[in-house]
Amino acid sequence: MSCFRICTTMVFLLWGLLSFSQEKSFPFSDGEYGKYGVYYNWKFIWVYSGEVDFFTSQVTYRSQDSWHFKALGKTLKAYDFLYEVRDTFESYVSVKPFRSLYFRRAMNHGHKSSTHCYSFDYLKNEVNSEIHRHGEKMFHDTLYLPPNTYDLLSTAYYFRSFNFNTYRSGQIVPYRMLVDNVIADLYFRYLGTEIVKTRNGRSFRCHKVSVKLMQGDFFREGEYMKVWFTADKNQVPVQVETEILVGSVKVLLLETKSLRYKLESEIH
Repeated sequence: MSCFRICTTMVFLLWGLLSFSQEKSFPFSDGEYGKYGVYYNWKFIWVYSGEVDFFTSQVTYRSQDSWHFKALGKTLKAYDFLYEVRDTFESYVSVKPFRSLYFRRAMNHGHKSSTHCYSFDYLKNEVNSEIHRHGEKMFHDTLYLPPNTYDLLSTAYYFRSFNFNTYRSGQIVPYRMLVDNVIADLYFRYLGTEIVKTRNGRSFRCHKVSVKLMQGDFFREGEYMKVWFTADKNQVPVQVETEILVGSVKVLLLETKSLRYKLESEIH
């Protein structure tokens, strides 16, 4: 059930996905909430193994008007005895300009835990990282901060401001992200529109993209992740699917509250 960590990371990354312009209005609002179900493919059967909750609020951080994004991932109680997961991701992002200020990721898997903290310094163009893994000494590092670099969670919200309607099928869109103390230049490929039906019987008109992944313990490098976003002003992820080294995983939208705009993409 360690594959659940892949699902949580996947949906944290993809709760948004768009090219952000400061002149635009934000596609999300204070108080927005989203819940997702996490499924793992086991011997051709999709097993509902966990959930991820997203919270959005406006706060003051470092004397700046900021967004506080928070995501909580957990295995369902029925699977805790196999591999208990309790993960917390949170990010503070300035409103204008929209840029990462601080990111924290606390992961608890079974009897192991790790905490990653990143503080962004735009005067020095540096990211100060502090990483503590179970049974190891605290690790400190300083990374050069290139322009338009976002942490894992703020990347997700940043994505949600891309105007998919202006893209042609096959078009590649770049983005830059900090994850696991590495800053990488990545991209997604726009694949057009599709209708997606969720497990609770709801249907949505969606934009579909293919996301390039970094090589890791579970992923191969390449476009092995597919994401479907609502084809409306919210551009909320409805479904995420990805191949991993030991099967495949899927994340599906279960519930939303306090969206900024009406879900006009839903088919009734």
